[in-house]
Amino acid sequence: MNTTKDPEGTKMKDQEETTTKEQEETAMKVQEEMTTKDQEEMTTKDQEETTTKDQEGTILHSLFARTVVRVSDSLVVKSGLIRPQEAEALRFVAANTTIPVPKVHDVRWKDGKVMAIVMDYMPGKPLDDAWDTLDSNQKLSIADQLHSYMSQLRDLKGDYIGGADRGKAIIGRRFSIECGPFDSEQQFHEFILGDIRESAPDLLRDIAKSALMDNHEIVFTHSDFAPRNVLVQGDRVTAILDWEYAGWYPEYWEYTQALRQLKPMPDWPEYLPRILSRFDKEYIGMSFLALFLSH
Repeated sequence: MNTTKDPEGTKMKDQEETTTKEQEETAMKVQEEMTTKDQEEMTTKDQEETTTKDQEGTILHSLFARTVVRVSDSLVVKSGLIRPQEAEALRFVAANTTIPVPKVHDVRWKDGKVMAIVMDYMPGKPLDDAWDTLDSNQKLSIADQLHSYMSQLRDLKGDYIGGADRGKAIIGRRFSIECGPFDSEQQFHEFILGDIRESAPDLLRDIAKSALMDNHEIVFTHSDFAPRNVLVQGDRVTAILDWEYAGWYPEYWEYTQALRQLKPMPDWPEYLPRILSRFDKEYIGMSFLALFLSH
């Protein structure tokens, strides 16, 4: 049996544990520093529940250097690598739609970067965890609710492509490229096509360009719409979460991004067209194009 230790693996594990510990400490610090205004916004019922049912320090989610910690019955703190436009998007959606999203209570900054967002705790179970327990009628009910919510986003029209409040657009296979904002869909597509590797044949560029027409409406878009970001209780949608990539994008963007976020879930792809308008030509073009992009 080989008992040789892997120093690199041990180092990576130590770094991950250190990152998680730092995020937990950030969340706890935010809780301790919560202003009187934050506390006043909590209802008397919330305060009573917080006293009788202590939930401090419960980690609800941790992924990609981001951690969500429940600091009371009514509040959570999201800390780690956070984009400023997430709080802006949450506030915009709350003000302009009936989509259930967490209310933002505070945004904590340090050295020009967002360190934490204090927001409402939203009850429910992630849809990808609940899906297998639902019958067909429950699935249809959830799909129809999501269709109503996503349609409200489609009704919000924009005149540029980028994040909320003219922030940067976030694209790439791993949401790794910040660019723009762009004044037109043509400029947006030219930037995407410019990321094609130099070794790609000219025919590919022509095919990709023909698939990306410049005549779409610009609408507000979640950009990471996936079952893991939807909370449900039974057949009721209780929240849509994780708006850090949200912004103004061509109307096909939500559909093509949602198909990229699929994980093994029986029959979920059959319900997706019931929720979002289909843009199959754009999806095929973007999928083909993704094979040759640098990022």
